[in-house]
Amino acid sequence: MPMKKLSRNDPCSCGSGKKYKQCCMAADDAAHVQADKQKQDAQKQIAAWVEQGMGLHRNGQIEAARQIYQQILALQPEHADTLHLFGVTAHQLGEYANAIEFIQRSLQANPRNFYALNNLGSALREFGQPEQALACFQQACKLKPDYAEAHSNIGNVYKDMGQQEEAISAYKRASSLNPSLAEPWNNLALIYQKRKDIDQAILCAERAATLQPKHAEIHNSLGNIYKDAGQTAQAISSYQRAIALDPEHGNALHFIHVLSGQASAQAPVSYVSKVFDDYAERFDQHLQEVLEYQIPVIIGQELRQLRVADTKAWRILDLGCGTGLVAKELAPLAVSLVGVDLSEKMLAKAHARQLYHRLIKADLLSMTQQEASASYEAVTAADVFVYLGQLDNIIAEASRLLIPDGLFAFSVEAADGGSATSPGGIGYTLRNSGRYAHQLNYLGKLASEHEPVKKSV
Repeated sequence: MPMKKLSRNDPCSCGSGKKYKQCCMAADDAAHVQADKQKQDAQKQIAAWVEQGMGLHRNGQIEAARQIYQQILALQPEHADTLHLFGVTAHQLGEYANAIEFIQRSLQANPRNFYALNNLGSALREFGQPEQALACFQQACKLKPDYAEAHSNIGNVYKDMGQQEEAISAYKRASSLNPSLAEPWNNLALIYQKRKDIDQAILCAERAATLQPKHAEIHNSLGNIYKDAGQTAQAISSYQRAIALDPEHGNALHFIHVLSGQASAQAPVSYVSKVFDDYAERFDQHLQEVLEYQIPVIIGQELRQLRVADTKAWRILDLGCGTGLVAKELAPLAVSLVGVDLSEKMLAKAHARQLYHRLIKADLLSMTQQEASASYEAVTAADVFVYLGQLDNIIAEASRLLIPDGLFAFSVEAADGGSATSPGGIGYTLRNSGRYAHQLNYLGKLASEHEPVKKSV
């Protein structure tokens, strides 16, 4: 039971026999005043730190903001706003599990914070939990029916799920609530583009670019849609605008080369990694069930036939391993199976197969340059060289890594005319699809220059 508060004329609790007013009351009152002052000072300090942290956060100084938020949480571990803000920084740094944990703690203290619900939904979506994300966005909209950003995020989840009608409805709701919001217009454009409704896609994408003219990805999307519409000059102009805003934008750089007829040596690393990060979740199903992709099976068959007389298990390097479709075919042949890829999400899928002994995130050339000479019996590259035009350096490295009589099995797209010479005699062309095609005489020349390479597929 709580202790009864002493009144002025009660005996003092210190045991002096005096009345409380004549003994400890003045000291206790002073202590209470001091405690209240310390509490107020701490609250003022926390408020100042919150303001400082948010200022750093708004200016993009995420690590500095996190340090401020951590100072606050050291003093007040359950400070709801700071838990929320720290969770947002975790999300921005790709620490999705941390983001979810901290924002959930914030919501325990303040369950009606619709901003926190929206941010929790965004972290859950990135973490691969779309149903939970959708529930958060819907709850945020229930608390704040005019919350345009949350309605737009509902559209994002439905778009991820392939529920286009629901996504369109959510994006239209968001844009009606906040006509100046660019994201729903851009995402509407992407849906209409996928539906081949190019005229509607252009209208939406142009609206998004007008609303947010300094957003590189919006100009890139508009460029992609103009490209699909056959409006080459407009596409190049949009891609150039994207590059002016983001000089490293891989897709825009790549398709400027495509549309202007420049046969670049290879696709930008950022382009390839993004293509496959975006593709990772549906890669296996789309390739095997829709496209009936057979290259890994063919490579496996060829290598097994060539290995009949050799009972020794092989060390195999799988270049551009993706989700591990080649590993499914070659794991029984391998004493060691190493995969390398640019896409982190693809590598996560490959890791889940538990077939590789090593998986490395890197571009092919830098990875192979770090490997010891004559360290593999076989090297593979299934549907990888469509993103590389010039193959001289990577084939030289593959040759160096192979033992004498080692095997290099790879696939390419055949350039029109088979063995004909490409413009400029470089041996490859960059197609409108953004993929490279190679000529047989170019591949034959490289094979003859690099003796350990005995067979190509």
